[in-house]
Amino acid sequence: MGGQRESTIFSLYDPSYVSDTFQLQPTTTSTNSWAEPVLVNHANVDGLVNTGDPYIDQASCSMPLSDCANAKIGVEATAYLSNLLKGPADEPLLAALGGCPMGLRQHIENDLDKWKENNITPFFVFEGQAVVGKNEMTMHNLKAAIGDTQHAWALYNDGNPTDAVAAFRKAGAIQITDLYPTLQEVLVERSLEYMVAPFSACAQLAALDRQETQYIDGIMGSRELLLYDISDAVISPPTPKDWENKAFIGYVKSDLLKKLNISPDMLWDALLMAGTSFLPPFPPLQDGSIISRQPHGVGDAVNLLRTSEKSVSATCAAFGDILNVQDRNWLDKYRKAKMGIKHCVTVQENGSIHIREFDSLTSDSHEYLGLQLPPELYSYLQTDVLGPRLLNTLNSLEYYALPTLDGVVSKEYQRLVVESLSPVKEAAAAIIASRMHRGFLYKDITMRFWFDEKLRPKLNHRGLQPQLNEKIDLWGVKEAELKTLETKSLKAGKIPFACLSLLEKDFPSKTIGQKKTTGLTTKSEILANGLWRLLHVRGYVNDKHELTSWGKALATTLKAVQPISEKYNDAHLIEEAAFIAFELLRFNNLHTRDRHPELIGGPMRGSDEDKANCLLISRTACLLKLRHQAIGYTGPLSKNFLAYHSLVKSIRDSDRDLVEAIVASMLLSGQVVRDRKQYERLGRSLPFTQDIDVAFGIAVKTYLDDYIKADSSAEEKLKLKNSYSTSFVPHAVNFPEDLDVAFGFFDALLAGVRTLGKEELSEQEKKSWEEAGRYLGGRR
Repeated sequence: MGGQRESTIFSLYDPSYVSDTFQLQPTTTSTNSWAEPVLVNHANVDGLVNTGDPYIDQASCSMPLSDCANAKIGVEATAYLSNLLKGPADEPLLAALGGCPMGLRQHIENDLDKWKENNITPFFVFEGQAVVGKNEMTMHNLKAAIGDTQHAWALYNDGNPTDAVAAFRKAGAIQITDLYPTLQEVLVERSLEYMVAPFSACAQLAALDRQETQYIDGIMGSRELLLYDISDAVISPPTPKDWENKAFIGYVKSDLLKKLNISPDMLWDALLMAGTSFLPPFPPLQDGSIISRQPHGVGDAVNLLRTSEKSVSATCAAFGDILNVQDRNWLDKYRKAKMGIKHCVTVQENGSIHIREFDSLTSDSHEYLGLQLPPELYSYLQTDVLGPRLLNTLNSLEYYALPTLDGVVSKEYQRLVVESLSPVKEAAAAIIASRMHRGFLYKDITMRFWFDEKLRPKLNHRGLQPQLNEKIDLWGVKEAELKTLETKSLKAGKIPFACLSLLEKDFPSKTIGQKKTTGLTTKSEILANGLWRLLHVRGYVNDKHELTSWGKALATTLKAVQPISEKYNDAHLIEEAAFIAFELLRFNNLHTRDRHPELIGGPMRGSDEDKANCLLISRTACLLKLRHQAIGYTGPLSKNFLAYHSLVKSIRDSDRDLVEAIVASMLLSGQVVRDRKQYERLGRSLPFTQDIDVAFGIAVKTYLDDYIKADSSAEEKLKLKNSYSTSFVPHAVNFPEDLDVAFGFFDALLAGVRTLGKEELSEQEKKSWEEAGRYLGGRR
């Protein structure tokens, strides 16, 4: 790596922001000393722990839960959720449905009850920005999973549902980070602390484990914790059997060093060679002719090192022929990974950002740590105002379009992610980049796509600066004005309020400030003005702060769904669904075309017009959340709708990044008075947090296509409607009610579509909506 650099150049710490960042409080209840291992050796007990590495598993230990009474354990959230999905929360069809496991929340509740019963407090640490190499590994792993899911779909298509379920279970196509909101929601409701690390959760846990003031009494998570400077013991996330046996299982780093008879540095190298979430395994380790026992383990990496003077560089030279064919850049990736660990970025107990071994940081540190972002942004990441995806893009100057669950590369999908969504991403980058170091104003952001490695277009956000921020900064409505517009069903900080309030006479003109907004102090002020700016950027509001034609159509739909939302407390997320529906319309993705009959699970009955009408209605239902019992899904599947889900998710994620950029811009520019109580956990109140599965769309399609008949009597239709769920969605909470919600949602969208002119939507397109409305009317 490069030479040493001056410490003043790369300072991530600005004292003015310390009061706004995460503050650690020392633990006062624990009686344990985790610097000395309290785990009892059980090396002869097979299968005590399952890390996926036989060498580590054989050194597993246990500890009675009674020894942890009143202790606070730092928990790696990703490892915890992965463990739940492999055990009680296993839902094999998750990869076929998208969204979040239907029973996950209940399983989290049940597990946290066990912690409480044993007087142990978990402190969860979530992954922050991706460390260098992690995005590439995520891309690689998800692309590899496509082959498994395609095999599962082939089995399902051939009429082998049992084998298909097993194949979906082993596919590994789920991103655990997508499940974070569910866990965080439960933690907030239980008043349990958690934090988001600046980068690696393991690095942050190690820092907490080693700090002078004791904040946690132990650490729980994956084997990647062994890469960092921990006290010694690592606890594995508990299984139901662990709670039943009243013992935690784990392993001790010092014991592992003795067992392998190696130094800490050699273990460090061996763990990296074995592969991590940010570094692929050393290719020869995956070669069955070299390592006969597969999958390989850390001990196999140790043996290879011993044959090459215990040097990774020498080992790479010895296997140069394999590296040249499989991964000629592996050694460079390894070096960056090692430097990233050596100089890992964490939060100190006073809330400041800390770079480990800062004095030896090299001049090319951006190669292994990424670019420097404003310290204030890290505080908003830690306090759950912003998510890491937007910061990842800025930190690396790369945007990753990750593999979809369906693995289908349709023309409409390519057009959407490569062309249509680019302006949204450019707007997000422009809004926040102008608030950061001026160097970001002139940096291009490269887009990378899973389906075409050579396709790397640039996002040109410079053309939108500074006029975009100057335009939206005029939104600065204060609390007193917001209160005059709120009603029982319309609350400031929600999309319906942002849209419908602009229908009030003379109000739009009152929202235009004379200069840049300042002095926003409450959460509702931040949210309301942030959502108005979102509508403005997306073209639902013009520069006079009046609704455009698209905005008026959206308002028509939002007004129509208000009774439904109020009746069910928005359990179906119908308000967000309305906004996403209009985004789909504007991107030319919500219509009766692109039917993909080659993908299983689309409409099959009736005339071509019947199929088209059923498809459109079902696609709108895919935007809604089905109320379902806390148990895994049982029912038909649809790869057709899963492919459509990929379009929906791409739009939802892009809009989420945009609204986060807007809020971040408001905070960075001093428009918001810094009061942590007002903006902490603000991100949980922003829209587009939850990914929605396609279960509702499948249920509506199956009902319309396979079950109900247009010529049935009203009495027979009611009977069929009430009996449908028993056979097709047996675990739905109240499907007859949900079916009415889906049909009411379509009606509301149709009402909005009717207000659009030819400039917004062609007459032929509007006609297809009317035909679908008549089709639906005959089947109610």
